[in-house]
Amino acid sequence: MSPEMMRDPPNIDPREHAIESRHWGASSCHLVRHEGRYYAWMGAAAGRPVVYPMADQAAARRFLDDWQAANLLHTPWDETVVHVFLLDPGRAPEIADTRGRAAASAGNTGDAGSRARIIYHSAVIDVEDDGIWVVSYEDTGDDDEAGDTRHALYTSIRFDDLGPALDAFAAHAERSADSVERERVSTVPEVVAGVLRYRAAEARATAARARVGDAVRRAGPRLRAARSISPLASAIGVSREFLYRVLAGDEWTWPSARRTRPHGSRLPDTPVTTLATYTVGSHQFALVSYTDSEGAKCVAVDQDGAPGSSVCDVEVSTKSLVNAGMAMASETMGQGPAAVYGRAHDSVTGLYAIMRSGERVDWAIHHDPRNQERYFAVIADCQELKDIIAVAGRRRTSLKDNFGIWFRAAP
Repeated sequence: MSPEMMRDPPNIDPREHAIESRHWGASSCHLVRHEGRYYAWMGAAAGRPVVYPMADQAAARRFLDDWQAANLLHTPWDETVVHVFLLDPGRAPEIADTRGRAAASAGNTGDAGSRARIIYHSAVIDVEDDGIWVVSYEDTGDDDEAGDTRHALYTSIRFDDLGPALDAFAAHAERSADSVERERVSTVPEVVAGVLRYRAAEARATAARARVGDAVRRAGPRLRAARSISPLASAIGVSREFLYRVLAGDEWTWPSARRTRPHGSRLPDTPVTTLATYTVGSHQFALVSYTDSEGAKCVAVDQDGAPGSSVCDVEVSTKSLVNAGMAMASETMGQGPAAVYGRAHDSVTGLYAIMRSGERVDWAIHHDPRNQERYFAVIADCQELKDIIAVAGRRRTSLKDNFGIWFRAAP
């Protein structure tokens, strides 16, 4: 059974109480211990944090691993090094999502008569600045059980090198194949198990071939000096011309894939538009916008020259006039400057902050010529900030409810 979200989590900075933390783009998940209790604390640049009470540290750590794995498994298949994705053939849709963005955490789609059950989903993913991950999801429960009670399992392991990652990918697939046959998972367990063993063998062969190629390339200077190219080619069963391609690094190499980046990632060469700059206390802030590598329209507040957390493809409407993210200049939640920023609907004509003293401070809304959207930032001491109001004709929309934990007085 899934834990229930807390409506009123402790008023703390999760980073100060985190035993372990994971990050994916602007999102984060912390294993938090506070006053003898454990929490899984999820935050993002947009919206309020989502906090779940945990029975113990082990349960919180499992939640953390599941969160990381679920994010990784949304990587498009063409950005993975290797992957395998298996639906139960007896309950699969006619057309699978070949882009590889299947929601493995759901497991089923449609009504009970047309469920597409994901039995196994695993991939090796090279994440920019975060290493190589082997991540897996498997549903090994009884086929007749409801989706919420199945024994769905996420796993994720980080590696520094591709060889051990491919070995782990293969070993996990082989173990799962044994489990599929033993537990009679799916309508055709022998087929599913056979495919898993086949994909495991492919990964092992890829790694073994690349290791032979590496050994040949390391021995290249000695082989050439001893005029041993032709004898070696004959010994290993390839042509002399093919062996030269191995030596040149064109054959028997490690598989390469585009390194994936979390949604909203900003690269050193990403064009960035600075919409406004602010000085608050001893800190320098800049409201910036850009388009990430996947084409998402992003906005952030940089602090003292360091890139801030972004919110991307922010949705607004006549009902939701503004949508915002949040950043803190200090390391203590509820103290120091807060930067509340985001996108405003075209109908919004004004934006202002109300301070606890009763003072009203107006803030500009900036049109971004690159993204063709309107962005704003409000920067103030969070202990003095009472509310933020967006104006559209006679309508008034408050942002206070979106960020209640930051608008409360510091403990």
